[in-house]
Amino acid sequence: MSHHHLVKRALEIDLEEIKHLAAACRTAPVAVRHVLLGIIGDETREACIWNTMLAHYHDGMMPGYPDPGDMYGPRPPCGDYDPYKEKGDYGKAKQE
Repeated sequence: MSHHHLVKRALEIDLEEIKHLAAACRTAPVAVRHVLLGIIGDETREACIWNTMLAHYHDGMMPGYPDPGDMYGPRPPCGDYDPYKEKGDYGKAKQE
């Protein structure tokens, strides 16, 4: 059973709490603001835990991230690729 939707909802709740606490900080006196900022820090750490769980158990690539193959440059052609050939020899047509 997947708990993905529950973890995502927990993250959303923490982010909403952070938003409301930040709004309260704007009008609070300095002493109260200090306490609220400490609570925001705690909520942020909790949100990071939920976010890490989502990232760890997510099936597939996250939107906005490149394909891992693209990070290391173009992929060699699949047809006549031999990992034991000299570098740069793959992809050349076979001479017969």
